[in-house]
Amino acid sequence: MSYSLSIEHARAFYADADSAHDFEHILRVMKMAERLARAEGGDVEIVRAAALLHDIARHEEDSGAAPIDHAQVSADDARAFLLQNGADETFAARVAQAIRSHRFRGSVQPTTLEAKILFDADKLDSIGAIGVARAYAVAGLANQKLYSEPKENAVATREQHNKAHTPVDEYHVKLKHLRERFFTPTARQIAIERHAFMEKFFEQLTREAQGDK
Repeated sequence: MSYSLSIEHARAFYADADSAHDFEHILRVMKMAERLARAEGGDVEIVRAAALLHDIARHEEDSGAAPIDHAQVSADDARAFLLQNGADETFAARVAQAIRSHRFRGSVQPTTLEAKILFDADKLDSIGAIGVARAYAVAGLANQKLYSEPKENAVATREQHNKAHTPVDEYHVKLKHLRERFFTPTARQIAIERHAFMEKFFEQLTREAQGDK
């Protein structure tokens, strides 16, 4: 079961991705997944391939052309791609299993170590300085406000993907809760500093927006 997916093999899948989910995001997740795998004893090649392919159906979901779950479709597409390019069934299935359970709001929970590593690596890219930057990249695409008071219906505005949702809402609905969701000890340790930065950023933003700072 020896197979190594090259970066260039995967790059073409992300040609139309937005700046928050582009190939730079993929490479960050890959590097973090490899780091976590080495620290936690996971299969580096499995998590590398899973990281490189985990969002290949993201653009299809975001385009709204069809109501799909990108994690599920990405898993199926990744398995087919790997089998077509020389990977064996066991390798392709393990990669697909990890991809299928990487979504924060997904119905499939990570069960294998490699799936937990992919989940953690992907979510670490949603917090800290890079997480704030990505939240504002998404906000720019939707023409959202830079700041708003947190809304009681923020979950609803997030699900509607409309301009009423803001990065502040995203922080309160999702980002500040991510530190409770990490599976591996290494990811939980890395998350401490990233969460603290993000928390301080939104506190400072609130004070500046309200004229208190």
